[in-house]
Amino acid sequence: MTLMRKMLTVAGLAVALGGCNVSEKELMRMATADTAAFCDIARPLYWSRKDTLETIKQIKTHNAVGKICGWSGK
Repeated sequence: MTLMRKMLTVAGLAVALGGCNVSEKELMRMATADTAAFCDIARPLYWSRKDTLETIKQIKTHNAVGKICGWSGK
């Protein structure tokens, strides 16, 4: 599961569990753990001229999320 999807899942849980006893602090802890896991295994991706526009868009999204890991470049 991608980081963005995990973060959206956490946000969805926050809304769904609004009446439950889940604190914002706990939700942030879960999101931070997911971010750390992503940063431990993911690396920047690069595209070639042969890639489709959709593939390039997905790569750019992946790399934009990776900036929280300190990635730089394209």
